[in-house]
Amino acid sequence: MQPKKRFPNWLKIVLAAFAVLFVLGAIFGKTPDPKLTTAAAPSSSTPPSTSTSSSPTPTPAAVAYTVGSVTDGANVVINGSDGTSKTVHVLGVTAPVATTGCYSAESLGWAATTLSGKAVTLGAETAQGIALTLPDGQDYATLAIQKGYLKYAATAALPALAATETAARQAVSGLWGPPCNGTIDAPAPAPAPPPTPAPAAPATKAAPKPPPVETTAEAPAPEPDHSAYYANCSAAKAAGAAPLYRGEPGYRSALDRDGDGVACER
Repeated sequence: MQPKKRFPNWLKIVLAAFAVLFVLGAIFGKTPDPKLTTAAAPSSSTPPSTSTSSSPTPTPAAVAYTVGSVTDGANVVINGSDGTSKTVHVLGVTAPVATTGCYSAESLGWAATTLSGKAVTLGAETAQGIALTLPDGQDYATLAIQKGYLKYAATAALPALAATETAARQAVSGLWGPPCNGTIDAPAPAPAPPPTPAPAAPATKAAPKPPPVETTAEAPAPEPDHSAYYANCSAAKAAGAAPLYRGEPGYRSALDRDGDGVACER
């Protein structure tokens, strides 16, 4: 009788290992696929919860602007409600030169009254300046040019302001009138001195009246009185009027033969 064949020990160990793996697979089931596990896992980019993403972003409050001070009619200091402060040049205008320019005092005084402490609306900032709108909705530059306190700045290229200045010039408003006549970069011309009155001519004494000229010629004989008439000396004698003297009624030269002024002498 032939002896039985015996399995080598190493083969027994390999078979035992496979048997153990088979039993474990039957107990725990199929090993999950790594790819499926990765796909099922929640993505790291999952958006946050609805309560966090739906909260609105607060809108910043609008900044209100107030004029703090006035440098001149065209340059002002603006204070913002956010605590900021800045100096801005008003778009489209030119102010008289401070202290020395003609009409500078009038321009500054009007601008300070119109702007100081007032709430204004700022336009878009440009290289030539910023437009200012007053609380009543009026454009500050238009109002200032219209009243003759500021001149139009041609570099702004704003036809509406140019037309406003033309109207102010024709109306001789403010700085367009005397003594400035539109000149704002030089002092006002000195007023002409009043004319010196000519010295009064000395009073001349009236010339004395010349004394009356005495004439040696006899005064002309008075005209005879014709209320009495005598044809001849006989009639005069008959009437009792003879002799007749020159100037008496009835005397006439025809009866005075010697011309001595006595007619019908006795």
